[in-house]
Amino acid sequence: MAEDMKEGTSIFIIRATLPVVESFGFATEIRTKTSGLASPQLFFHGWELFDENPFWVPTTDEELEDLGEKADRENVALRYMNAVRRRKGLLVQEKLVENPEKQSTLKK
Repeated sequence: MAEDMKEGTSIFIIRATLPVVESFGFATEIRTKTSGLASPQLFFHGWELFDENPFWVPTTDEELEDLGEKADRENVALRYMNAVRRRKGLLVQEKLVENPEKQSTLKK
């Protein structure tokens, strides 16, 4: 990440690298948060392989002992894959409720 201030102007230039999946809606969000004062320009820089398997689940006794049954560490590749699937309207297999509790209703 690099930050530069253009001399003689009020222009501030920020250069950063972000995953393509994070860039969807980025321009709108920047304009909204800055009330239209910022104008982002996104350029493709290149490909980089993501070394995490989105379908990985702990199976061996050693992995289950270290990470637990749910693998407390977030699988970033799975999060990105599910975000793309949601954006395209495809099926996403994930639990909506992890620890359900009985809902109490108020008596009238």
